[in-house]
Amino acid sequence: MTKKQTILVLLLVLMGRTGLAKAPNDKLKEQLLRYDYSRVLLQNDLLGYIGNGQRLYMHFDTIYKDPANPHCYHVAGASKVKQNLCRFTGRIDLHSFAPNEELDPHMKRFCLKAQYRLNEEAGQQGSGFFAGRLTSYFFIYQDTVYYDTIEDGMDGYNNNQFEGRWTSYRTKTSKKANFGVARIPDSRDLDVGSAEFHVDPKKQHLGWQNYTKTFKMDTPEGQKAQAEEDREWWKGDKAVFISWQAKTENGAFKLAIYQNGRYLQTLDFGENTPDYWVDQRDYNFDGHRDFAVWLNDVETTQVFLWSEKQGKYVYEPFFNNLEYPTLFEEAHCIVSNRYVNDERIEYEMYQYDGHYRHVSSLVQRGYTSENLLLVLYDAAGNPVREVKKPTFEQLTPLWQKFAVLYHLGY
Repeated sequence: MTKKQTILVLLLVLMGRTGLAKAPNDKLKEQLLRYDYSRVLLQNDLLGYIGNGQRLYMHFDTIYKDPANPHCYHVAGASKVKQNLCRFTGRIDLHSFAPNEELDPHMKRFCLKAQYRLNEEAGQQGSGFFAGRLTSYFFIYQDTVYYDTIEDGMDGYNNNQFEGRWTSYRTKTSKKANFGVARIPDSRDLDVGSAEFHVDPKKQHLGWQNYTKTFKMDTPEGQKAQAEEDREWWKGDKAVFISWQAKTENGAFKLAIYQNGRYLQTLDFGENTPDYWVDQRDYNFDGHRDFAVWLNDVETTQVFLWSEKQGKYVYEPFFNNLEYPTLFEEAHCIVSNRYVNDERIEYEMYQYDGHYRHVSSLVQRGYTSENLLLVLYDAAGNPVREVKKPTFEQLTPLWQKFAVLYHLGY
């Protein structure tokens, strides 16, 4: 055998070994491609930049899995730089999966890698295309895929990291264009925050002034900035923009609400002090943004639900006695979290089906799940059964799901 033939044989052996090493990953990929990752990919709390740090707005309207190709996801959405808004369509192609660190025995965590290309409509001013790589983290619970927020709130948390470039159709000029949830990939010259994304003061003039002001929520300027950050810019001329102005009349704290710059109504909060912040999420799961005001001094939330019939917000007294309500959107539930003392934390679950109905409570004694008490209620809101020190399997399906998705540490 010649030296050349020997080298060829060795290369073939090495290639064979490499193929064997990849077999488990190929099997994992085959297993995971059967799931639908649309909900994982369709996350819109995105931060982005283009070029030298200019703020880039990105929004996905729809993402759906190709019925014939499990790797391919079709995408439609919008981008905005300064005041230039462009619609785009494109695709995300999944190409690999890897296990992630397991922190909960009831779920399996993974990371996916993908490539993307988003094509802005060619007839629009300043249009081009985005192309690059995507990294996303997810977990599987009860044979369903969920977006991974387990480490949300920890220093450096990020997810759905899009790293690539934007290229102009007309000039062929190419610029770095990255975006993601919580942090932006490769943004060392822009992001100087340690615990969370924070813009370098030298870069704030590149479209980040308003974002920076939102960190001062206890000021009128900060409130105005938050309203602007909540603007549905991707809807263009069809966007509904809600803003507000605080005032005090006869000792009462009030908020004047404006819709697209026109006065809508005034909300009266009585003698509460004007230390507050506003949340415009959907509190009754009907597809419309509501108006919730968190009053810091009294640790309560006053919620005003949007009424299509009346064309304004309507006060919902149900939330008056809830502390720190969590929107359990997957089940159309509200879960309150009431801290009694170091030995007792009470979680109460209310399901919405036209009205809020108390379905169960979970009492945590101490900081572990070892001394829990589960209380179940009937349709009239009366307690009907208690389970002391329930195991995970003894929890109701809703509490099991909540414990996993919201990390109760079971």
